[in-house]
Amino acid sequence: MKRLNIDWLALEVEFDDNPDEFETERANYFDLESGKVVVVDEYVLSTVNSIIYELDEILEEGTDWTEDIIRGTDVFRQLPEAEQSNVRAAIEIEYDDSKRYEKIPSRDSREAYKEMQDFIETIDDEVTRARLSEAITQNRPFRRFRDEMASDRRLEQQWRVFEADRQRKAIIEWLRTIGVEPTNPEDTTYEPPPLPELRKIMFAEVRRFVRFACDVEGVRRIALIGSLATDKEFPKDVDVLVTVSDSCDLSPLAKLGRELSGHMNNHRAGADVFLASEDGNYIGRTCSWKNCGPGYRASCDAMNCGKRPYLHDDLDAVHLDKAWIDRPPVVLWPVPTAAPGVPSDVHEQLIEPLAIDEKR
Repeated sequence: MKRLNIDWLALEVEFDDNPDEFETERANYFDLESGKVVVVDEYVLSTVNSIIYELDEILEEGTDWTEDIIRGTDVFRQLPEAEQSNVRAAIEIEYDDSKRYEKIPSRDSREAYKEMQDFIETIDDEVTRARLSEAITQNRPFRRFRDEMASDRRLEQQWRVFEADRQRKAIIEWLRTIGVEPTNPEDTTYEPPPLPELRKIMFAEVRRFVRFACDVEGVRRIALIGSLATDKEFPKDVDVLVTVSDSCDLSPLAKLGRELSGHMNNHRAGADVFLASEDGNYIGRTCSWKNCGPGYRASCDAMNCGKRPYLHDDLDAVHLDKAWIDRPPVVLWPVPTAAPGVPSDVHEQLIEPLAIDEKR
């Protein structure tokens, strides 16, 4: 058994990404001497062909290639040093019938599907387990499974740990079949990245929104509704409710809403600025487009696009209960208050800082 120091990161990346056939213009190989991964893609193959063409031009018939002759070609000398090893390895694989490189196997889709099934069986929550089981029985099961994972960060992290553990075991087993024993097995322990403190990030963005939105003429009240006002660890959206006068210019609110949504998108979450009239009726959301008006967006589903600039009144699609408007769980401005039962971090991260701002 040959003992090698394994480049685990490169091997993991290529282990699941290796095509079934070399004709796809990409193949991945494991170097049995160095423990490194060699990627032979379309660029490498094109470079190899150029070198071979140059060799045919300069060598007499029957002359064998040598390492020095290959390195002496114009094409090879012009390559960045980081690319030279892959090109040299590709020449050896293609033309020298070398036993030094072992093709990295592809993972069969049936194995990947079984892996999803096995993971689902580890989930204790019956509702979540049923939801994932349903997802992988539909069309495009891998895509639907990933979408379900993306909706729950903690579940996604569990999947990544499970998947990484399975992948490492499969790699180690494959290495054994080709006579290789890793000298750095301690590197095989996968440590998932820490989960982001999403609520704190959202609270900071809400504070920023309030500090600018409260100065917009015609804004009467700013409130927080939705899952961020609950104790949900990873809310999907930031939902702000702004009560405005009939004469309020909505363009600055729409701009703040786009900025809020953009910042949340960086954290795989969303944001909406809901609007209410002074008499307590829901009138729509701020428009998500920089340019708002008839003809700008054919897909716009606002009932009266452009009638009031930057009002997206898709009332057929979105309905906001009047009880939320009359009694929102959290009022952010002008007087920050929270209803009974609102989590303590809402008080600490929103109510108290915004109350201090109002006193200044």
